[in-house]
Amino acid sequence: MIALCALMAALSAAPTIEIAPGVNMPFVSLGTGSGQHGNVHDATMLWIAAGGVGIDTAYDYENQAQIAAGIKASGVKSSDLFITSKIPCTAYTKAKKEIEENLKELGVEMVDLMLIHTPHCGLGSISQTWRALTEAKAAGKIRAIGVSSFTQSDIEELSTTPAINQCSYSVEQHDDKIIDYCKSKGITYQSYSPLCGGANGSSCSMQGGKSVLLIPEVKTIATAHNVSAAQVALKWITQRGSPLACASWRTDYMNEDLNLWSWGNLTASDMNTLNKVHPGAVSSLP
Repeated sequence: MIALCALMAALSAAPTIEIAPGVNMPFVSLGTGSGQHGNVHDATMLWIAAGGVGIDTAYDYENQAQIAAGIKASGVKSSDLFITSKIPCTAYTKAKKEIEENLKELGVEMVDLMLIHTPHCGLGSISQTWRALTEAKAAGKIRAIGVSSFTQSDIEELSTTPAINQCSYSVEQHDDKIIDYCKSKGITYQSYSPLCGGANGSSCSMQGGKSVLLIPEVKTIATAHNVSAAQVALKWITQRGSPLACASWRTDYMNEDLNLWSWGNLTASDMNTLNKVHPGAVSSLP
């Protein structure tokens, strides 16, 4: 009952974004990939108890069973959550199999969102993988389909427009050219590694980025608003219109992630300062 009350409170407080007709994604999801340093089963339980609704996983993370067990232990129905998963870019028949394995491991008949995890294919092609996702969506197994780390040319290989392009996106590391392209096509641009891994490293830091928690501008703005550096960095992303997936394994961190709307917005000056932290990042759209 406590978890359910927290869940309803989060639903009423935190906004969502419509990524496809009738599919509303929470602006903040629990990331369970490379940045997740806690036990995924326990993190899932803590997240739901804190009021978290969105959970992000992938076939390659091999943690769907832990997530399923965490959801069951929480007492909240999976249908009351927003579950995102991903499959590798591969051959059509293999993609179909991996979609089914995702659902089986998660203990669900349908997920809210499934992505092509990367445009780099060991076997098959982007178009074959997209065909499998499209068919699974038509069969009612997936509510919306999208991609991750896709460039404009990768997206143009698809037969239909993806709901989401999930990419590394933080104050430290972002590509405004692809962000602008996705906006122009009505594709929601979602952030992963929104803190560039915090102090522990992630795909962002492995690509040469540094923790946003160490950026002087982020720390100064956080002090001015009496919030944490992490909250400023996450708020910058959501104020730019993007949802995010953030790894978290402690209740205090989770509460910070979920309470971005309990304090005022960053000022125009704050946003402009943070926009300029990443050298050469120029947006052509407002």
